[in-house]
Amino acid sequence: MSRESVIGIDIGGTSVTADLVNCNGELIASLSRRTGQGEEALEAIAALVADAAEVAASWDVRLRGIGVLTPGHVEERTGVVHFASNLGWIEVPLATTLRRNPRIADVPLAVGHDVRWAGIAEGAFGAARGIRDYAVLSIGTGIAACLVVDGAVLSGASGSAGEIGHATAVPGGDFCACGRVGCLDAYASGAGLLRRYGALSGRTDLRSVADLLGLLAKDPHARTVWGEAIDALAVGLCTTIMTVDPALVSLVGGVSQAGGLLTGPLTERLTAELGWKSVPPLVVSPLRAIPGRAGAVMLGMRAGGDDRCVAAWSTEDVAAWQGARALDGAR
Repeated sequence: MSRESVIGIDIGGTSVTADLVNCNGELIASLSRRTGQGEEALEAIAALVADAAEVAASWDVRLRGIGVLTPGHVEERTGVVHFASNLGWIEVPLATTLRRNPRIADVPLAVGHDVRWAGIAEGAFGAARGIRDYAVLSIGTGIAACLVVDGAVLSGASGSAGEIGHATAVPGGDFCACGRVGCLDAYASGAGLLRRYGALSGRTDLRSVADLLGLLAKDPHARTVWGEAIDALAVGLCTTIMTVDPALVSLVGGVSQAGGLLTGPLTERLTAELGWKSVPPLVVSPLRAIPGRAGAVMLGMRAGGDDRCVAAWSTEDVAAWQGARALDGAR
């Protein structure tokens, strides 16, 4: 086993994961914590980085780089998160905060946008491998997209390209955590689905989208909320498809694990929405729930100057991380 590795930190709205991966693409250790909100989230992430660095030291593993992926509007050059609604962050100096840990003071650290790098990983190891024009739609606690045109990832003038979750899907609709109304995020994200079901049914006991999907056959409220989410996704994807003309749309994130319950009705709804234009294939990533984790590790490899290692990894190498059990004691 290679003794030189990187840490990939994938910050989600519900949990944050740290993966210690060597140049051979082998997962050495995985740790996870609940993310939290605001300052609590920043403290949780800093503690997780410290934990991962401690694990590396205890196993005599030399750290080459650290890649940190965050949702929201992030300035990758400075590592500042200007706005992340799901984390309650405004102008958070993420990179500077994490570099204060003396254990990683000499380790190159880079911060990137979570879905953009999930999209890069999807192109390297997932359903978009070998495709030069594709879109990756992440549907988890929040919603965002990575848009790739002629092999180039679109970042935008201010680094916020792909924030489809905060485009209007339902004019005059529900309030969104970002402060706007009618956003796609408010209707089709994991958080939005559970909130809307609770408001409609009066139930507050559902803990996951999987719970909601389990009610579709018998609960009209669940069917209503799911159907409206599909409608909103079709509106958002229609604009994306008409604008960038992807050859493939890969779905990632927790809600994507609905599989055919998502891709079937969404393809049907998109067919009606697009009219004369054909619907590109909608596929669930073969990397399942981990493209963000893979992207974080790739960013860590780039930070450490080990990009060439990644080229030798296979889809199977990366997908194998999915079944890894978090280390005992990780919170």
